[in-house]
Amino acid sequence: MFANLLKGSLKSRFTRLIGIPASVFLVLAFGLVTYLTFSRSVESTAAEALGMVRIHAAKLDQVLATAAQVPHMHARLFESGAMKDQETVKKYITDSLAKTPGIYGSCLAFEPNTFIPGVTNYCPYAYWKDGQATFENLIPPGYNHFEWPWYNDPKRLGHAVWTEPYFDTGGGNVIMTTRSVPFRKPSQNGSEGEFWGVATIDISLEALLGDLNALTVGETGYALLLSPEGRILGCPDKGKIMTTKLEQLNPELAAALMPGSEGFIAATDPLHKRPVRVAYSPVPAANFMLALVYPEREVFADANRLLNYLIIIGLLGLLFLFTILWLVARSVSEPVAELASAARKIADGDLVQRLESRSNIDEVKELASAFEKMTRDLRMRMEELRYTTTLKERMAGELNAARSIQMSMLPREWRDKSNWQGHARVALHAIIQPAREVGGDFYDYRFLDERRLSILIGDVSGKGVPAALFMAMTQTLFQAHADATRTVTDVMARVNNALCAETHTGMFVTLLYAMLDVQSGTLEMCNAGHLAPYRLVHGKPPVPIESARNPALGLVKDIQFKTATTQLNPADRVFFYTDGVTEAFNQKNELYSTARLEALLEKSMDVSVEMLTQTVIADVQHHASGHEASDDLTVLAVNFNPKEVSRG
Repeated sequence: MFANLLKGSLKSRFTRLIGIPASVFLVLAFGLVTYLTFSRSVESTAAEALGMVRIHAAKLDQVLATAAQVPHMHARLFESGAMKDQETVKKYITDSLAKTPGIYGSCLAFEPNTFIPGVTNYCPYAYWKDGQATFENLIPPGYNHFEWPWYNDPKRLGHAVWTEPYFDTGGGNVIMTTRSVPFRKPSQNGSEGEFWGVATIDISLEALLGDLNALTVGETGYALLLSPEGRILGCPDKGKIMTTKLEQLNPELAAALMPGSEGFIAATDPLHKRPVRVAYSPVPAANFMLALVYPEREVFADANRLLNYLIIIGLLGLLFLFTILWLVARSVSEPVAELASAARKIADGDLVQRLESRSNIDEVKELASAFEKMTRDLRMRMEELRYTTTLKERMAGELNAARSIQMSMLPREWRDKSNWQGHARVALHAIIQPAREVGGDFYDYRFLDERRLSILIGDVSGKGVPAALFMAMTQTLFQAHADATRTVTDVMARVNNALCAETHTGMFVTLLYAMLDVQSGTLEMCNAGHLAPYRLVHGKPPVPIESARNPALGLVKDIQFKTATTQLNPADRVFFYTDGVTEAFNQKNELYSTARLEALLEKSMDVSVEMLTQTVIADVQHHASGHEASDDLTVLAVNFNPKEVSRG
């Protein structure tokens, strides 16, 4: 997708690459502002609604809690034994009602034949009627207090209760809720007496809901008061008061408004079936639930208004942005198009093409000057390239010739030496692979007489042409000094002194010079700082042939070289190699390692020496696949077999 944005003219790309990201940024910014506006609006409304519902719930709770203290006072007074007769009870309950505002009525209901012997129903009741405190004794058939929950529930439970609101037929004859407190007969010995009766106060719902009915909730919202059982006690629809439960209108909202909980939630209006937000809080004194219902469109009215303003501002901003981008892109693209046309002519080979720009843009002027300079430089570079190419071709030819000469200095394949005496007693194969066109590794082998086979393998410090020249000099010196009349140490000393006398570049060579008696199997070696070869015995792991360590050749004159002798058995093999094998790196910069070489040699005991060297070289190349060769590779394997003819 991004690649497609980069296609087309400079003007269109300029507009897309700047206009699209800027537009996305503006849209995201407006979206974020809108989201934050809505969130803050909802949070503000929620906080305001919760604050309002808590205030009004607290007012209701205070009225109920204050009124609830009155029947407790009645109960304690009767349990003290202070009330002895009917007149005292009548006066006390009537005066108490007159002094307690907000209470519709108060009652004292006794067990049969307990306060007045022989009187089954004694239930003195004081209540307000026509603005006056009125007293009467509620008795059958008009009223039987033993049949009402407000009497039986506290008697059964043994503690004070608020009743579910009800219509008090035969008593106060209004919708009310009652606070009932049980009391017991006074006890002479201080123990708890038997149940004696119930003291109550009644709260008229009409009076209780007076302030709620006048409460303004938004523009068209309303207050909703629920009983502990979820019955509607107050709402704008008078027909649903005391006749309908909230779960009949909205089961989800009824489930959310659990007793004792509070919150601000989204819901469906139980009366008008519209989206609303509901703030609710408990009235603990009577376990009521007060809810304020806000229409959702009123909650988000300010946010929607601000959103409309933001959309208009955003569209005007985008229009202004793209207008400016178009004008700027046009002023930049036209002179650049002229330069592009001139550049195409230069690309077609017209190197004398002159670039002129009439643009007032400094960058375009600088671009025209740069093209002019580039044309001059290009003509110069082309001449230099022709000359450099000629030199490289000549150098490559010379290096190839040098490689051919270097390779021709190495002995021919062992199989081509069948005319040598003792050839049949030994199988030998060697491979060399320079890291560059020419290298510093070398090897040599030749019979000095009918039984002594001279074997040489070396590694010159450094690589490339200098190493190849030093290698050629070293190999030539060995060929000149090694003969049947000289010992191994004598040859090493002569070559070392000659190298020290001839070299002034600080170069040196590590090598291993060995003499194998093809009749007896005696192997005499002199190691000048080189890696020890491996002895390969069938059925056993490879073992390095340790010998005295001598310094590399070409460093110090007049060295007394030391040798070591090893006795080979028929079918034993010796494997020589340079450090380019074990120090080959792969793409992870991991060495080929001595351990890997030893494991490969152990697995290759039964193959010919030719297959052995090829296997090692192939494994090293596989390890270093994809990594530039860091050093020359040279391996040489010898199989001693005095009884059988072997062609290796």
